[in-house]
Amino acid sequence: MVNATAVIRRLVGSGLILAAIFGVLGGAALSQEEHPTGDRAESSRPSPIALNPAAGAEVGFIYEAFMSPQQEGGEEEDTPGFVPEVFRSTQPSVPRNQRPSQGHAVIEFTNDLSRAYVHLAIENVDPASVNMLHLHCGRPGQLGPIIVDFSLAGDINTWLADGQFTVEIVNEDIVAAAAHGDGLIGAFTAGCPIVPTIPNDKVKTIAGMEYIARQGELYFNLHTFAQTYFGDMRGQFHLVEG
Repeated sequence: MVNATAVIRRLVGSGLILAAIFGVLGGAALSQEEHPTGDRAESSRPSPIALNPAAGAEVGFIYEAFMSPQQEGGEEEDTPGFVPEVFRSTQPSVPRNQRPSQGHAVIEFTNDLSRAYVHLAIENVDPASVNMLHLHCGRPGQLGPIIVDFSLAGDINTWLADGQFTVEIVNEDIVAAAAHGDGLIGAFTAGCPIVPTIPNDKVKTIAGMEYIARQGELYFNLHTFAQTYFGDMRGQFHLVEG
């Protein structure tokens, strides 16, 4: 059997290992000399876009969604048996194709992604019948977790009394939605994961919400007492070009 210690001693004695080590270090030193980093002159190249930090507060991205009952992923009678009572309808439900409700939603994101402005108009649905109003993350027809719960920011029935509202959203609204859920159900229904495979790492910023919208996975869902689990009408957001 070969004695490993003896082999290493012979290599050291022959200088092979030391040569290899100094060769690597020498190469590193040479690389640093060839690419100095501490005495670089400022470039005179002009920016192709006029620099204006204050423009970050201006609106830069706009997304739009048209809401309809037909975008809901199922009928209330399809509500799974394990769903808690708080997510179940308390009034007789109406099939999707028989509900006349419709809506139009717009989200504006500022250039610096520090805030968003949400606009909503609804028709053919009694504002007093609305019991939940959310922005969710999920693909079309897929039920996804809540990223913004508007009831945590104000009285949604008062906002919708005239059929429309505009609300400013900031990072704190997203953090509040993620923290609002309780227990195992809350872990999967409150807050959108940054990476689907890591469900506990939630999106906490407007920038994260805009990224979800850019993937086509942000939607508006309006729930009523008669259509609580799936919702009364839903709208998937898409980028408004130009």
